[in-house]
Amino acid sequence: MSTYVNEPAVGMMNEAYFKSRSELIEWVNSLLSLRIGKVEECATGAIHCQIVDSLFPRKIKMSKVNFGAKYDHEYAVNFKLVQDAFTKLGVKKIVPIQKLIKAKYQDNLEFLQWMYQFFQCNDSGEGYDAEARRAKSKGVSKMMKNKENQSGALNRPKKASAYRKPISSKGSRIMKRNSGGSSQKIEEYKKKVEEYERNMKIVLKERDFYFHKIVAMEKICLSAEHKESGLSNELRKIMYDDLDADEETKQ
Repeated sequence: MSTYVNEPAVGMMNEAYFKSRSELIEWVNSLLSLRIGKVEECATGAIHCQIVDSLFPRKIKMSKVNFGAKYDHEYAVNFKLVQDAFTKLGVKKIVPIQKLIKAKYQDNLEFLQWMYQFFQCNDSGEGYDAEARRAKSKGVSKMMKNKENQSGALNRPKKASAYRKPISSKGSRIMKRNSGGSSQKIEEYKKKVEEYERNMKIVLKERDFYFHKIVAMEKICLSAEHKESGLSNELRKIMYDDLDADEETKQ
């Protein structure tokens, strides 16, 4: 029995690429009952394997997924499982394995944004027992142990500080004078922060306004009626233009 897969047409202006790091991490943790803190933790490929498993059970053998992967070649094996699953499902997306296994933030963020949109397009809404499915994988106990060690290190009480001499009355007077100046500086910084926040709200409002305009243009350009027109091609060229690449060319 074939499986129908809805592959998202995710252009650079798609809202998926405006999902923040914190939103994506929260989504992964909620979906898979995990406690990751960084996007780079997805570089092992194991998390992406399980995202695919949550959508299409048995398309990836969870017994082959290695959650305890520590080296690049082990990460690559996990990502190859994702690519094989895409091939079976007829998904045309090419997984940029060599980029992702380097654990660079931007590469992993963009792929996780694509995976988020892929999930949204294919989620059936059925329940998924993430922990039970993950228990079938390799290296789960090692992964949990590492997490516990990290958590223990963070919660371990600090050693008592060395004995210090009490501050003299002269020293306390100096501190009081300094504290008066410090409180004034704090007030100045608070005002600056408030001003930055007001300006940021204005900038974000403008960004959202133009973003929605560009998304509307993109939809028209990608429609069957206009997709092959010369004007549509020119507009898409402008929308997808890589500014960083242009700067490098000029230099």
